[in-house]
Amino acid sequence: MPVEPPAPAQPPAPESAPPPATTVPPAPAPLKPGPAVTLLLPLDAPEFQAAAEVVRRGFMAALAVEGRQLEVVVRRTDASDDRVLAEYEAAVQSGTRLVVGPMTRSGVSALLRGGHLAVPTLALNQPESASALPSSLYIFGLAADVEARQIAHRAWNDTMRVAAVVSTANPLSRRTRDAFVDEWLLIGGSVTDTIEAQPGVDLAQVKEVLDRRPPQFVFLAESGPRARLLRPYLGSQTPVYATSQINTTIDPLKNLDLNGVLFADMPWLVRPDDPAVARYPRPAGLDGDLMRFYALGIDACRIAIALLDGQQRFEFVGVTGRIVVQGPGFVERVPVAATFRDGHTVAVE
Repeated sequence: MPVEPPAPAQPPAPESAPPPATTVPPAPAPLKPGPAVTLLLPLDAPEFQAAAEVVRRGFMAALAVEGRQLEVVVRRTDASDDRVLAEYEAAVQSGTRLVVGPMTRSGVSALLRGGHLAVPTLALNQPESASALPSSLYIFGLAADVEARQIAHRAWNDTMRVAAVVSTANPLSRRTRDAFVDEWLLIGGSVTDTIEAQPGVDLAQVKEVLDRRPPQFVFLAESGPRARLLRPYLGSQTPVYATSQINTTIDPLKNLDLNGVLFADMPWLVRPDDPAVARYPRPAGLDGDLMRFYALGIDACRIAIALLDGQQRFEFVGVTGRIVVQGPGFVERVPVAATFRDGHTVAVE
C-alpha cells in the first residue's frame, strides 16, 4: 500500500516581525567646480556687438594686469530677454561664482522680472525702471542720466542757482535732460527755460529764448556733433555744463566751438597719463565710445575680483572714475571734471 510522504515541517512563527530595512539614498555627487566668472555679453546682437567685444577685451586686459588666475567663460546673447535669461540660467547651472552682465537695460530688467538671482551678479547697465533690487545684484555702468545728476551737484557747488536746459528730441538727450532737471530742482535750483531744439528749427530761436530770461548757466543735454552746432547760440559769456556725451572726438578743430564747456568724463579719456590709468594697455583704433566700453570692462574686472574675494564695501581709483561699492545695489562711479581748451580735453581737477 502506498505510503504518503510526510508533511513538511512548518517553521515556528517568529515572535515579532523585524522592521523593514531603511533605504539610505546615495550621497549626491559633489558639484563640479564651475568658472569663477561668466561674462554675459550681447555679442550676437549687431547693434551691441562692438561694445560687448571691447568690454570683454578690457576685462581680460585688467585680469592680466592684476595678475589673477581666474577661469572666465563668455556666454553670448542677443538683445532678446529670452536669450539673456536662458544664458544666465545656464551660467548658474554650470556652477559659476559670479556673473558679469547683461549690458542692455532690457536685459537687466528681464533678470529682475525673472525673480531670484542665484549668484552675485554685476550688471553693466541700469534697469529700465526703478524697482527693489535683490541682494545679489550690483549695478555698474556709464549711464548719462547718472552723470547729469552729478553735474547738477557740480554746478550747485560752483554757486550756480539758475539754469536753462537745452536738449534735442532724441531719447538719450531727453533722458539726460529730465535727470538733470529732477536733481537740480531737488537740491534747490531753479530753471528759467527748458528748450528742445527740434530737427530743422532755426537755432537762432534758442538764443532768443535765452536772451529773454538769461540764466546763470546752461545745461546742454546733447552729444558732440549736435552740441557743436548748438553751442554758439548759448551765449559766449554764459557758462555751459554737459555730460560726457559731449566729448565724442579727439579732433581739436571740431572741438573748438566747445571751448570752455565743463563736463564730466572718465580719467581714461581726460587723464591718460595718470598712473592709475596708464598701467592698463590702451588698444589702438578705438573711438571715444568704444574706448569708454573698454574702460568699463577694466573696472568691471576689478569690481568682480573684489566681490570674489568676499569684499562687501570697498573703493578704488578706477579708469572710469572713483569707484565706491557700499554693498549690493548701485555702484557709485564718480567721473572727473574736464573742459575743452583750444579744442583739447583737459581735466579740471
